[in-house]
Amino acid sequence: MGHIKVSIPIDAPVERVVEVASDPRQWAAWWVNLGEAEKIEGDGGAGTVVEHKYLMAGVPFHVTTRVTGREETAGGGQRARIEFEGPLKGWQTWDYEPGGNGTTLVTAEFEYNVPGSAVGKLADQLIIERMQERARQQTLENLKLLVEAG
Repeated sequence: MGHIKVSIPIDAPVERVVEVASDPRQWAAWWVNLGEAEKIEGDGGAGTVVEHKYLMAGVPFHVTTRVTGREETAGGGQRARIEFEGPLKGWQTWDYEPGGNGTTLVTAEFEYNVPGSAVGKLADQLIIERMQERARQQTLENLKLLVEAG
């Protein structure tokens, strides 16, 4: 399993960041390698199920994403828990914590399997993991741009 944890400060209040990040209709706009939703059940809160394609090492995989939890944190922020399944399986947590001057620190943690067809295409799991780490950092940077522009 691959494991990634990345963070970024966003110059917007927690509520605004969560509003953008939780909307499954917008995920493909900022999530690197994620295709447009093919089917959405829910509004991004707990119980939401989204079907889409995810591109890893040039190979498209059908993935079903489930928001399994959303809760307030002790620091006044929010945490979302998400699981995804298909050939690509794993989980993610998204923490949105208030910072100073109306900012939000977003920390995303991911654990995922690397499908055999993607490993076979590149033949080196370490390369795939490094590519995924860069993609996740770019995903957070895209979210930052989207939130701060709105």
